[in-house]
This record gives sequence, C-alpha cells and structure tokens, in this order.
Amino acid sequence: MINLTDAQLQGWLAMLIWPLARILGVFMTAPFFSEQGIPMQVRLLLGIFITLAIAPTLGPLPAVSVGSWAGIAVLIREIVIGSSLGLILQVLYGAVSLAGELAGTGMGLGFSTLYDPNSASSTTSVTAVLTTLAGLVFFAIDGHLALIGGLAQTFQTLPVAEGGLHLAGMHQLAAYGGVLVMHGLVMALPVTMTLIIVNIALGMLSRAAPQLNIFSIGFPITLGSGLLLLTLGMPEWLRAFDRLWGVAISAVARTAATL
Repeated sequence: MINLTDAQLQGWLAMLIWPLARILGVFMTAPFFSEQGIPMQVRLLLGIFITLAIAPTLGPLPAVSVGSWAGIAVLIREIVIGSSLGLILQVLYGAVSLAGELAGTGMGLGFSTLYDPNSASSTTSVTAVLTTLAGLVFFAIDGHLALIGGLAQTFQTLPVAEGGLHLAGMHQLAAYGGVLVMHGLVMALPVTMTLIIVNIALGMLSRAAPQLNIFSIGFPITLGSGLLLLTLGMPEWLRAFDRLWGVAISAVARTAATL
C-alpha cells in the first residue's frame, strides 16, 4: 500500500501548478497561441505536457503550501511573469500590423477592411496579408519551438520563488512599445516614402494640367505603385520578419533575466 504524506502531495502540486501558471500566462498573451481559433483545452493540455517535461529541471521550489496565501502570491507572480513574456512577443508582432496599416493607408486601401476572427477586430487587407506571412515565417524558422525552449530556460534564469519582481524588468517591458513603433515604421518606410513621392508628383501634375481629373487617375496610380512595391519587396519583407522574430525571442530571454 502506497502512503502519501501531505508534504509529498504539496510538493507534487507545487511542481505542477506554479510552472503551469507561467506557461499558461504565455499562452494567454503570446501571438498565435492566444488566438481564439485554438481551443482552451488544447492550450491547457499543451501547458501540462510542457510542465511535466520540464518539472525535473525546476530545482528547489518555495517551501510554502500551494493553498496558503504565500502560495497564492507565488501563483500570481508566475501568471504575471508568463503574461509579461507573452506580451513582449505580442507587442513586437504588432509592428507587422502597424507596418501593414501604414502601407495600406498610403495605397488608399484604408477602407478595404476584413474581419479577423482571431483578434475579433477589423483589419486592412494589406495588414491581413503581412500578418499571415509573418506567421508563416514564425513557424518556418521553428519559432514555436524556440519560444517553448526559451520559456523552459526562463525557469533557470528566473526560478519559481517568493517575493516581487524588479522594476528594471517592468521598465524594459514598457520600453518595447517604442520598439514596436520603430520596427513598424522601418518596415513600412520604403512603401510610404515612395507613395509620398507619387502623391507629390500627382499634385504637381494637377497644378500643371488642371483639366485632368486627378482623382480618377490618382487612385489607380497609387494603388498600382503600392502593389508593385509590395511584390518587388516581398523577399525583404520576409527577411524583416525573420529578424523581427529573432529580436522578439531574444527579448523574452533578456526580460526574464531582469524581472
């Protein structure tokens, strides 16, 4: 007959619940994993599987009961850590959406919107194309495996423990809002600058030949120029997405070391 003590049971629960809270926190906020198309049961099962795989490498856990106030504080700490790490990826993924919005608006496709069921919001057609390509690049470079591996590594750099989080990590997390704007502007810069030049040329043409209906010829020219630039620059877009995901995954590791 197997006899289990309360200490053994608490240890097994702690080994499962606390790491699982961090992993599910990432799945709640990280791109692709947090989309509504993935059922909650699938995320939970995947989180449990990852937790069981990394449980032997966790090291010593806090010597507190899971159901005590101290144990609940540790649980909340793990949820905050996981949500923060997933939010970094979501913020940097938002740079692709920002680039698509800027490019689509410059091309005159700001009115061409699609309903995105995953984010439950409307998005422009250019943004939908770019975010889909960014997602394909993410899985093509095994970004999902790198994310899970980096998440497992965070338990070594930021182990499960009692106490709060460092303000330096929170400041670094907030600073990624500027990184979003920077990457979004840089990716959209070739298209937006070219379209600005096209619009300036159209404005000069309307002044030189007022009898021309600039509105009837301006939209096809700007739309055609934008589509041509997107097509010719597609290899560079894909390389930019590759670099962006590399920055995002390394940012998760850096933030985990400072939290």
